[in-house]
Amino acid sequence: MLLAILRLVYVIIFFVAVFISLKFELGEESKDERGQSISNKSYGIVFPLIPLGWFLIELYDWFIQHLDYETYKLAIWFLITGLMILHASIVSVLKRRY
Repeated sequence: MLLAILRLVYVIIFFVAVFISLKFELGEESKDERGQSISNKSYGIVFPLIPLGWFLIELYDWFIQHLDYETYKLAIWFLITGLMILHASIVSVLKRRY
């Protein structure tokens, strides 16, 4: 029961992060120089983590314990959604800082 509640909370946090990111990217705020700087910094932090995270999942699969297909899909899902949450968090912090 607790695991189901935690998953639901995680999905809600993910959708809030998607809303924050889309609101920023599609709004007027991202079109000026300040918004471009915020966008470039947030993408510069998040996107290099995608291949790094995938590489770490592959290393775990190869050398520590073999992951079945469902577990591998879940790990990739957490990688992508986690990075989306991180991206929205960075955008929110940088909007307040600049």
